[in-house]
Amino acid sequence: MRRVLLHLGLHKTGTTAAQSFLYENRELIWPHFALVLPYRTRKSGLSRAATNHSVYGTVGTLSEFGTQVSDFLDTLEFGDKRGLIVSEENFAGLRPSRNIEQGYAATPELAACLVDAVRHRFSGQEVEITVYLSLRQRGGWLRSLWAHDLERMRQVYDLETFQDHLEQVAPLQDTVEQIENRLPSVTVTTEWLEELQLRRYGPGTPFAEYLKLPRDKAKLLVPPSKVNNRLPEDVLAELLELNRSRLDEGALIEQKKAVIDRAKGALIGTT
Repeated sequence: MRRVLLHLGLHKTGTTAAQSFLYENRELIWPHFALVLPYRTRKSGLSRAATNHSVYGTVGTLSEFGTQVSDFLDTLEFGDKRGLIVSEENFAGLRPSRNIEQGYAATPELAACLVDAVRHRFSGQEVEITVYLSLRQRGGWLRSLWAHDLERMRQVYDLETFQDHLEQVAPLQDTVEQIENRLPSVTVTTEWLEELQLRRYGPGTPFAEYLKLPRDKAKLLVPPSKVNNRLPEDVLAELLELNRSRLDEGALIEQKKAVIDRAKGALIGTT
């Protein structure tokens, strides 16, 4: 039986660490599973196709995503038994802080389209598909989205105002329930980031368990080395002040990079 695991995010729920775990253990994973991570989905345009559909929500954008996924899967070598592991948070759509009106409304459609493409790729074969979503408590999740946007965009809202603007975005658990309703024949699993952080492989733990490697191989798995460290409050306040300034975009990017690099250097120096 082919086993397929589709990790669809969600954004800011430990996906960087999860993908780091998969990449760093790729040599152990490859004999058993083809591995698809963001460096491939984004280079190939799959990520953009998914986020486009989450914004525009037309028959055409969904069809384009499905076509691109099918074409991509046809390029992968699966042999007689190899399964598939995909981890790409943008397959859930554009992150809600950039798509407030829609939030994750398109995620069930995108998930169903992805599942259909997988079934088509393995047509006539027995396939076990699992959709996995990592979750996070709402307060920490919103703060992480806010901090991310402070770094990457000209976000000018303080945290309280930002949270108010995202009030209409449905709880992450609602998205999970909608996927379950849309895909009753598929196993849908979840894990909470707050609990994963206490486990041996952090956000990589669900994948370590899913692999079911022989004991001698499982002992060789390494924890993720790459995680998104939380920036201190004073650094976030400095980024907010820069975003609210009259600096042109070039100068803003340069000054923010200097602030972030200095803060991350300090974090490394204290670990």
